[in-house]
Amino acid sequence: MASRRVELPDNLPACHAVIIRQAETIERLELRIDQLSRDVTSLKRELHGSRRERFLSPTQDDSPPTTPPAGNPLPEQPVPASDPAPPSPRRTSQGRRQRVLDATIPRENILHRLQEQDVPPELWNHPQARRFFRFVREEVELQRASMRVYEHYQEVLVVDDDTRTASRMLTAATPEPLIERCYVGPAFLAYLATSRFADHIPYYREEEILARTGFSIHRATQWRWMRALAQLVLPLVELLRQRTMRSRVLGIDETPCAMLCPERGRTRSAYLYAKYGDADHPYVCFDFAAHKSEENVRRIVGDYQGYLQSDAYICYELVAASRPNAIIPVACWAHGRRKFEPLIQDGPHPQATWILEQIQKLYDIEDRARLFTNSERHQLRQAESRPLVLAIKTWLAERDQHEFPKSPLREGVNYFRNRWDAFRRFLDDGAIPIDNNRTEAVIKGPVMGKKNWLFFGNEQAGETAAIFYTLTMSCRRHCIDVQAYLLDVFLRIGTSTPAELESLLPDRWITAHPEARVTQRVQESHAAASRKRHRRATRRLALASG
Repeated sequence: MASRRVELPDNLPACHAVIIRQAETIERLELRIDQLSRDVTSLKRELHGSRRERFLSPTQDDSPPTTPPAGNPLPEQPVPASDPAPPSPRRTSQGRRQRVLDATIPRENILHRLQEQDVPPELWNHPQARRFFRFVREEVELQRASMRVYEHYQEVLVVDDDTRTASRMLTAATPEPLIERCYVGPAFLAYLATSRFADHIPYYREEEILARTGFSIHRATQWRWMRALAQLVLPLVELLRQRTMRSRVLGIDETPCAMLCPERGRTRSAYLYAKYGDADHPYVCFDFAAHKSEENVRRIVGDYQGYLQSDAYICYELVAASRPNAIIPVACWAHGRRKFEPLIQDGPHPQATWILEQIQKLYDIEDRARLFTNSERHQLRQAESRPLVLAIKTWLAERDQHEFPKSPLREGVNYFRNRWDAFRRFLDDGAIPIDNNRTEAVIKGPVMGKKNWLFFGNEQAGETAAIFYTLTMSCRRHCIDVQAYLLDVFLRIGTSTPAELESLLPDRWITAHPEARVTQRVQESHAAASRKRHRRATRRLALASG
């Protein structure tokens, strides 16, 4: 592009005016270039960068902590007695963990005998020769899934009268099929439901997996069965939703899912909404909505009263504003922190570093209060968190006066200031979490699933998914074997009274069936939490001693 030559006027004041205008234009274009450069960097990071959220202040080391600083032993963090972690296997001499196999796995002995031609003739009948078998090794073998066909026969008793013109017939009672037009049993149905909604296997892929065993079920048949099962377990799911809505603090989040739209000839966006109950109502509920609108959010929130924690989606804010006496909005500090994290990834940024350090201190306080009661956590927040929150409020007011409208810091400042009452709400009650990460964690189930099954075929498929995700993700919250739980639910749901239906709630069911707890998941969760507590405690002690 050819440069345009600017003719300067003859008089000096006019030249100064031209120079001033050019300087303003250059400054404006530099700001625009900086903004576009940040957008390109952010886009590249979104496409190819790490999604891990971890802030390290300039005084911190990125290497994982090994041992605590000398003279400052780490405080003991007891594990909750209600959910003990199983002991870790001992390490072998080679450094690997000792292999521990489940005692319920069937075992079979394979005897390797000496061949007669390998035994010298003089040892055949030697009086001091002894034969025995020495253990060499154990190996686990996997066989194809075994199936069994149950043929139901009904006993019939026929009594003819003396004239043989009439007869009396008695037949034995037979159980009705779980659902109509279904030729597989409850255990098979529990396996199919677990594969689809817990293991995220699409129907067509499950069809191929079953075909390897010589028995294939068409994908349309699987969908029809899942829809019928969803209607069967709907009373239990409605009970879960009612109990969740009684929560004092309710977390809510959503994820888009593609749904076929025949009239358009392509897919459009539908949504699954997740609601996370508090500790007194430990359930996870999902609702399906064909559109992302305020009307659907009002339907999903219903007549809930209490603290509603969410991100800054406008429909949540409108619903809370329309019912100020019932719904108290609570913001998520993790979402607020994300507004400043990209700034430090582009280079040193003192202002963004300061606010992230203050938020990090708030999370350190929450980490120390993890095992506290609500009242103890509230007292700790008043003593230590409140001064930090007030300092952040003052800093936001100062930045609001000094930052340009297009400043990179302005977006994060406005995000906090526009929702400040909701951000400081966690100081009012020890039961309110500082962020909504727990709800985002459970919504990863549908997020992982849609990467496999890609889309819903219709609205009924979305409603079916919401029903089963309610059960499967509630099981995951309590580390329950999903297939064992669903099998018991399928067997009992048809004859359960409203009072007996409560025994099928996941938290009550696992109390009666402790053998169905996935101990490996419990152990991994406790180990990860222990490492995180150790890392944070090491950082706090290092900062205190330095």
